[in-house]
Amino acid sequence: MLAALKVLFAALNDVRLKGYTYIWANVAFVALSLPIVTAPAAYSALCRVAMAARTQPWDADLDLFWQTFRANVWRAMPWGAAHALFAYINFTNLATYTNAHDPLTFLLRAGWWGATLVWAGVLLYTWFIYYEMAQPTLWGATRNALVMVLLNPFFTLLLLFAIIILAVVSISLPALLLLLTWGVVAAIGGVAVVDRIQRVR
Repeated sequence: MLAALKVLFAALNDVRLKGYTYIWANVAFVALSLPIVTAPAAYSALCRVAMAARTQPWDADLDLFWQTFRANVWRAMPWGAAHALFAYINFTNLATYTNAHDPLTFLLRAGWWGATLVWAGVLLYTWFIYYEMAQPTLWGATRNALVMVLLNPFFTLLLLFAIIILAVVSISLPALLLLLTWGVVAAIGGVAVVDRIQRVR
């Protein structure tokens, strides 16, 4: 728990110190996500800028965002489609069996909620791991993100809980969603991945 709190503090502090970078990256992400199909590439670019903001702030500019977006637009689409399909199936199962109370359904529902948390963790970590790999592949980064979630369940759960609180606040403050929310999420994901990788090394 302490490690997750340190990550959250470090991420929020980085956003505080480099707020302008996170704000324009957040706006660019929102704008390029409007066509929906380009949202995965926009997220990959947001993650890249968030990593650069922390490690190489002189490179964290709109040009880096745009270059990353263009480089990943086709690569990210299948990844995004796979995540969207998983989310659709999983949340459909949860919605369909809401009123059933037999033991089997209870176990299935627990499994689906567990799968939701694992999926959210993989979604959060994948692109940051991708950018840390010596020979990056999206499949390899996704696999490594899954391993990271499974090896750090409580760490990941606390980060996701903080992100859920941020999301709830942002729903009531649309300007926050437009200007900063996604940037904060990216900051949390980036700091978390670097923290876990450093511990392994």
